[in-house]
Amino acid sequence: MSAYPVVLFLHSWVRWAVVLLGVLALGRALRGWSGGREWTRGDRRLQVFCVSAFDTQMLLGMVLYSGLSPFTPFSLQGGLRESLAHPTLRFFGIEHPTLMLLALVAAHMGSALSQRADVPVTRHRAWALGLLVAMGLVACAIPWAGLSQGRPLFRGF
Repeated sequence: MSAYPVVLFLHSWVRWAVVLLGVLALGRALRGWSGGREWTRGDRRLQVFCVSAFDTQMLLGMVLYSGLSPFTPFSLQGGLRESLAHPTLRFFGIEHPTLMLLALVAAHMGSALSQRADVPVTRHRAWALGLLVAMGLVACAIPWAGLSQGRPLFRGF
């Protein structure tokens, strides 16, 4: 068995950890921001898990992108030019990885800015805004079932 189906399976399922942890963390951060709540150890723990899920997902995606997947410019004979001309290849070769990299950066920036803040409300606000941007980008970049480049929501082997 090749590594491609295993890494693709993991990448497909870790996405749900990113989505669920992101939504939970965003809800908690928004409540903390609007309610003036203290920044707790639970907030920090959820933040670490959420950012770690983003990191794991990006690592799996980069393994796919760097040669395992047949949909990336590295895997194509024609390279980048061929990818741009075909919508599915453009999505998986350029749009999806670019948007997800930006989402990862937004999550990390929100986390870093929240850790530097002195006031709990400012911590929650920085984390909420970073996550809001990150989760918006994730929502745009997931190949949702039903789209022309869509993939199954729950992939099996």
